[in-house]
Amino acid sequence: MGRMTSKGALPTGVLIGRLVMLLAAASALIVSIGLSHGYDRSSTGASAQQQWRCPMHPQVVSTVPGDCPICNMALERVSELKQPETIVPTVRSIEEVKRRVVAQTVRAPAWVGPDGVVTAVVHKEALEGVRSGEHAVFFRNDEPAAGISVRRTSEPTTPWDPATAQARFVADTGWLELDAKPQELLVVPESSVLYSAEGAYVLAAPAGGHAFSRRTIQVGRILDSGYVADRAAERTGGIVVLSGLSEGERVVSADAFVLDAERRLRAAQGKTEEVVE
Repeated sequence: MGRMTSKGALPTGVLIGRLVMLLAAASALIVSIGLSHGYDRSSTGASAQQQWRCPMHPQVVSTVPGDCPICNMALERVSELKQPETIVPTVRSIEEVKRRVVAQTVRAPAWVGPDGVVTAVVHKEALEGVRSGEHAVFFRNDEPAAGISVRRTSEPTTPWDPATAQARFVADTGWLELDAKPQELLVVPESSVLYSAEGAYVLAAPAGGHAFSRRTIQVGRILDSGYVADRAAERTGGIVVLSGLSEGERVVSADAFVLDAERRLRAAQGKTEEVVE
């Protein structure tokens, strides 16, 4: 039979076991209280940092999870204290800003106004250094290969937009070229026309006549050689006669200067001035 204690007293082993269990429970309570406080501190700090934001609408921000009221997408958790990511460019993506010498032909829209002045819309920096009287070339849309020489006027530029301005140009002095059109003109060889202080003249004879005398004429433009098909092989050009001759009359075309000198000499001697064929 086991050892008996006094009536009503618990065995010693039971007391020791209960004491151990009580100490273990107390230790667990202390540890749990410490962990609880630590968790509370960490969770409080975390909740203060956490936010939820819509990936499509960054203006939608919430402190609790949910859906975006605009697009119904799930909000994504972000941190208020999250540091922005730093983008580090490579060396090749960095270039120093410099002033450079640019030499490039400038083309700009332009038009001719009622006053005949050409107005062009040019970038402002392209007009820097373009002084009054400086030359340019104007091209019409219907004749893009035919350039017209113009020069800048002294008028100040007029702003067109923040980057461009209107500049005005006038046609420069030069040559005007018209398309060739068939015309019937009275023409004599260039070698037949002589000149004096009184103007141009020829040694002419009436149609069918053989006596040539001085005839004052009014001339037009000088034509190049080959100005008509039947004279294409000739080297001498022609001169348009505006008045003083009629079609069918005859003129001296070869040695006209020599024959005219002889005619004047005979006139000085009181002889006839006519040159007879």
